[in-house]
Amino acid sequence: MKVIQVNQTAVRQASKDAKFIELSVNKILKYLIAKKVRNRIFLKSKKELTVVFLTPKQMKKINFQYRKKNKPTDILSFAAVESASMGELLLCTAVLRKQAKDHDHSLDAETFYMLIHGVLHLLGYDHEASEKEERLMFRIQDQCFKTLGPV
Repeated sequence: MKVIQVNQTAVRQASKDAKFIELSVNKILKYLIAKKVRNRIFLKSKKELTVVFLTPKQMKKINFQYRKKNKPTDILSFAAVESASMGELLLCTAVLRKQAKDHDHSLDAETFYMLIHGVLHLLGYDHEASEKEERLMFRIQDQCFKTLGPV
């Protein structure tokens, strides 16, 4: 799958970072297809995914606009508008960096974990829908992370 990356922050992304995102997304998608997760037919039919990096201020604004939460968040997922697209994942590197420190692992590991999370949302999983759905989504997310780890 083609991964379109957009950096809306002042921080220049290294080409290594761009390659890391692309390799990570494709590794995650391959794993989820093999595991026969929900909507994998949808997943197989899509040609691209957009990953956008935002500042905390930008993420806070979008999080408030769509979720009425007045704070920056780690990741937001948006369904596709175009038929070839899987959708968009918006990431806030500053929040991911803090979470990585809090969880005592690398920024790459935190980013990889949240990419799994975002892709699962795009496939229709929603941990806020019910306790049962939350357990299912996080079980898949944790197993994927444990099996694959960061690229």
